[in-house]
Amino acid sequence: MNKDDSDFSEFRKVTVIGCGLIGGSLGLALKKSQFSGQIFGIDKKDVLGKAMEVGAIDRGCENIEEGLKNADIVILATPVCEIIRLIKEINPYLSKNCLVTDTGSTKTEIVETANNIFSDKHDFIGGHPMAGLEKGGIEYAKADLFIGKPYITVSRENNSEMATSKMSNFLKKIGCFEIKLNSVEHDRIIALVSHVPQLISVIMTDMFGQLVQDGYDEKCYKIGGNAFNELTRVAGSPFSMWGDVYQTNNKWVVSFIDNLKEMLERAKGKIATNPYGLEEDFKKAHYFKEKM
Repeated sequence: MNKDDSDFSEFRKVTVIGCGLIGGSLGLALKKSQFSGQIFGIDKKDVLGKAMEVGAIDRGCENIEEGLKNADIVILATPVCEIIRLIKEINPYLSKNCLVTDTGSTKTEIVETANNIFSDKHDFIGGHPMAGLEKGGIEYAKADLFIGKPYITVSRENNSEMATSKMSNFLKKIGCFEIKLNSVEHDRIIALVSHVPQLISVIMTDMFGQLVQDGYDEKCYKIGGNAFNELTRVAGSPFSMWGDVYQTNNKWVVSFIDNLKEMLERAKGKIATNPYGLEEDFKKAHYFKEKM
């Protein structure tokens, strides 16, 4: 048995709080990786029924204390503000060597809460899988959702080396690759690559809706080109998670919106006076797109 298998087998019970798209997909990914322990889900009764039906969890309940009993790792897979609340609620029920992680899309407030609540008693490693879909819910959970995708981790200073090793091996088992950041780096980068694009997608879709309401008939629904379709793909993402995201990462989102306004104004000026002046902007974009 190699080191990774040995470390992975130390998780005999994995408890997932929130069995939606991400939580359910984590359970399915564990099953696909031949995880032999128990996957326990905590959620509403109807969600747990669906999660067991698709094989994402082995057992489930609505009671926090019961679900956390003897858990080796607890994964908080809920919207961000609920994660912050849960960190406070689960603390009394955690086993001595339990590792706690989360899947939230922002990190600063989550890690600060974990630092305050857990002190040096429990290991906490913030997590953010960059592998979501434009639709949410256990119905869309997929075993291969994380394969080949980045999974950002944010550790805190009081974590044990064993916890860091366990988390890294856990992520390898579900097929993703780990990127380690601090909470400020995470929130700044993700604001630009995820939170602002989501907002742009919503705004562009609303603009399209206004075009329809201005008198164009429904034929225009069939006209969307590839660029527009790609730009607006995530507009159908449920708001249930996004309100928390913008509340807990408003500093960086507002900052990038200001940057965007300035760049759009410059582009508008070039289009009004000399559209060919945009060539340098296109060249710069091509350079960075190739890097990506």
